[in-house]
Amino acid sequence: MSLPNMKLRSCKLFFLFFLFCIHTGFSQQTRESLEREKNENLNKIQEGQKILKETEIVKNATLGKLNVVKRQINSRVRFISNLKNEINYINKDVVDLNLVINFLERDLSKLKLEYGEMIYNSYKSNSSLNKIIFIFSSKTYNQLFRRIQYLNQYFEIRKNQVKQIDKVSMQLNNQKDNLINKNNDKKNLLSQEINENKSLESLRKKQNNIIQDLNRKQKKLKREIESRKKALRELDRLIAKVIRDELRKKEKDTSLNIEDDDITEAFEKNIGKFEWPVISGFISNKFGDNNHPILRNIKIKNDGIDIQTKKDSRVKSIFSGIISTVAFIPGMNNVIIIKHGNYFSLYARLKNLKVEKGDIVKSGDYLADVITNNEGTTELHFQIWKNNIKLNPEKWIYRK
Repeated sequence: MSLPNMKLRSCKLFFLFFLFCIHTGFSQQTRESLEREKNENLNKIQEGQKILKETEIVKNATLGKLNVVKRQINSRVRFISNLKNEINYINKDVVDLNLVINFLERDLSKLKLEYGEMIYNSYKSNSSLNKIIFIFSSKTYNQLFRRIQYLNQYFEIRKNQVKQIDKVSMQLNNQKDNLINKNNDKKNLLSQEINENKSLESLRKKQNNIIQDLNRKQKKLKREIESRKKALRELDRLIAKVIRDELRKKEKDTSLNIEDDDITEAFEKNIGKFEWPVISGFISNKFGDNNHPILRNIKIKNDGIDIQTKKDSRVKSIFSGIISTVAFIPGMNNVIIIKHGNYFSLYARLKNLKVEKGDIVKSGDYLADVITNNEGTTELHFQIWKNNIKLNPEKWIYRK
C-alpha cells in the first residue's frame, strides 16, 4: 500500500472517530442531565415511601394517604420516562458503535490483506543477493540513489502497516468492549423499567381503592371542609391583627420604617431561593382555590400551601426575623408568625414549640415540630404575606 493511501485511510478513520466523539460528548451531556433528573425522581419516590408507610399505620382511607399515593404515581411515571429516555440514548449509542465496529473490521481486513501481499512480494525478492542486484544494476548514480530510497520507503511502509494493524485492532477491541457495556446497561434499565411498571400498577390500584373508600365518606369529608374553613378564618383574623399592630407601631416610631425597609429588601432578593420550612416532603395542597380531590364541584380555598412530610419533622424559619405571635387555633394547632420587615411568614399545625413571642430568629432556626393528626397525616400549613397581601409561598421557596 502506498503512503498516500495510508494517509487517506488514517484521515477517514480520524473523521469517523471525530464524528463519533462529537455525538458521544453531546450524548454524555444529555445523559448527565437525565441522570440528575432520574436521581431526583428516585429521591422523591424513596421520600414518598417513608411518608406513605406512616400514613398506612391508620388503616382507613384518608386524604393524606391519597395525596402521597398520587405523589408516588407522578414520581414513578416521571422516573419510568427517565428510564425510557436513557434506553433510547443507549440504543442510539449502540447503532453508532456498530457502525464504527463495522468500519474497523473492514479496515482491519484490508490492512491484513495488504500486509499479506507485501509479505508475499517481499518473500519473492527477499534474498540479500536480489536486493544487491537490484541496487547495483542501476545505470546511473541517481537511479542507484532512487532505488536505495525506494527500498527504505518500502521497509518503512511495512513497519507502519504493522503499527496500523495493531492500532486498528486495539480500537476495534475497545469499541467491542464498549458495546458489551452498553448492552448490559440497556438490559439492566429494561429490567428496572419492568419492576417500576409493576410498582406503578400496584399504586394505581391502591389509589382507586382509596378513592372508592373516600367516596363512601362524603358526609365526613364535608364536615372536614367546614372545619378547615373555620380554622382558616381564625387564622386570617389572627394574622390581620398582627399586621395591624405592626403598622400602628411603625406609625408611632418612624425609625422602624428604615429598619423594615432594609430587611424587606434582603427578603425580596431571596424570592425563589428560600429553603423549605421542613427538610423533606411535598406540596399536598397548593395556594389559591383548588378542586377537592373527591367531592365534585367543590373548591378548597388555601391562603398558603400545605406540605406533607414525615412524622416529627422539624420546622425551620425561612429567614431572619422577630417572632410576632405564638398562638393556638383549633384545627391548626399551634401557630407561629415571624415578621421579616414588611413580610410575614406563618407556620401552623405545630407541636413542641422552641420559640416565644419577641424572640429574634435567624434563617434555618428550629421553631417547632409538625404535628401528626389522628389520621396519621403529618402536614405543615405555611403562608407568606407582604403586609396585608397574601402571597403564593411556592414562588418563594426553591423548586424541588
